[in-house]
Amino acid sequence: MAPTREQQRLRTRKRLLREALAVFRRDGVAGARIDDIARAAGVSRGTFYFHFPTKDDVLLARIQHTEEKMARAVEALPARASPSAVLEVIGRAMAAELEPDPALLPDVAAAALRRTALAPQDRDSSTLRASLAARFRAAAVRGQLHLTLPGEILADIYLGLALGGLLAWRGHRSTSLRSVLDGVARLFLHGAQK
Repeated sequence: MAPTREQQRLRTRKRLLREALAVFRRDGVAGARIDDIARAAGVSRGTFYFHFPTKDDVLLARIQHTEEKMARAVEALPARASPSAVLEVIGRAMAAELEPDPALLPDVAAAALRRTALAPQDRDSSTLRASLAARFRAAAVRGQLHLTLPGEILADIYLGLALGGLLAWRGHRSTSLRSVLDGVARLFLHGAQK
């Protein structure tokens, strides 16, 4: 049975994403040429731009993929999981996804910051942010956290700290990324736990 147009479109997008990230790793994002990415993926330059209008859109797709994995890990936890258990799961999933790929961290971090700064309303579409905010609100109801700030802002603060931890780890890889992210969670929770 032949794939539908939508299935073919998704396969092409996935292949473009994989090849673009490979070219980014090899040449750096700034040095990557769209023609090289399109050639590696076996498509035209126009097809690349149809799927990814900019190089940042490639990085944002990488971020979305990672966030969705982390959000699924959080959603798999019991509803009454402690904030520390939630952050431990996020740290474990983040480390598993990003530790093997340190070369792209600065560019991925920069794209994430640009996304947040340029379109703050789009943050509502982040499944990870929404899951984390809901967990923080539920923990406050159970008396495990003081919510001096709304859950969404606490989620943004934690994710910003985690991003800082990722970048710090890239410069000091003698410590595992998981250890760095565990430390970030402890630093975050120290001021939020009762």
